[in-house]
Amino acid sequence: MDRFKFFPRFVLFWPLAAVVITIVGCAKDQSLGPDIGTLFGELVFTDDFGHNMPNGVHFDQVDGVLFSAEFNLPVVYTLSLEGQLSGATYTQQGQGDDALSVLWRGDCDDVFFGPNEWVHCLLEFPNQPNQSRLDSVFVWEQPDLSSRGYLLASFEEDAATYSLSSGEFTQSLEVVVEALDAAEGEAYMRGTGAGAASWFGALRMSLSPGNLLGFTPDDTYLNLHLRSSLEGSATVIKVFEDSDGDGTVASGMDEVYTTKLAVNADGEWHRRSVLWSDLELDLSGGNVMLDGQLNVEKVIRIDCTVSQMGTAQGDFGMDLDYVILTQSGPF
Repeated sequence: MDRFKFFPRFVLFWPLAAVVITIVGCAKDQSLGPDIGTLFGELVFTDDFGHNMPNGVHFDQVDGVLFSAEFNLPVVYTLSLEGQLSGATYTQQGQGDDALSVLWRGDCDDVFFGPNEWVHCLLEFPNQPNQSRLDSVFVWEQPDLSSRGYLLASFEEDAATYSLSSGEFTQSLEVVVEALDAAEGEAYMRGTGAGAASWFGALRMSLSPGNLLGFTPDDTYLNLHLRSSLEGSATVIKVFEDSDGDGTVASGMDEVYTTKLAVNADGEWHRRSVLWSDLELDLSGGNVMLDGQLNVEKVIRIDCTVSQMGTAQGDFGMDLDYVILTQSGPF
């Protein structure tokens, strides 16, 4: 009886062993992950970190600053830039190569780098925390980044396509010039008001029909730079269609789309970006719904109003600079 119990186990063992041998025999002789030396090897600079602008960068003369370095193994790195006067920052990450080559064209994460300032350049490695490098570059003037989109207002224009419109509760509404504290350049708009109203004036920017051919609500961003020191301040964005194609904006005839943004009251410049597909149809003040779809190619005016978040009595206001439309991503 014991002999018959043993026989099935013996029979099953050999097919199973054959399967194991077949799997092991067919395995490829190659690594299934990164080389252990890449993950834990000692990082050595074969060409030290530096850039090609030892006398400072003139962005009006060159494309940008080229940062470079070479290593003995592939690395993950972070290059962080910080303006010592403006406080502007820019960060770029990379991985997988044994060389670093980054062309900085003056890009900024939030606010612009200023003219005549030193920019500290920190190179770090998440997997090699003791191998960071620090350099610096002097920036002589701000770069022109308008080629990234459709510039609506920088307040530096010789022929402006915008106007300022005051209201009953507006205290002041003006373009401040020769300003060293502008977000970009040397000019910006400032508007203030008092009361329990929700409107204290507006910047009105005109577009010609067809300027935005190829743009869609899902890939169009309105980017603007805002600053305030007054709590409760806000801006209302209004996008006006020439829905009937008569070349004008008329209440009851054309569609309007809107959103409201709270303005940080810390006295610092902040960039805000609004995706047009997030705008809502505005049915206030006699506005109407025609098809309920924002037709970008029909937009002929954009307003940024000086406003407040609620209706409480108080003083409100904001500074506004560098308004630009971009496609396929924020500025």
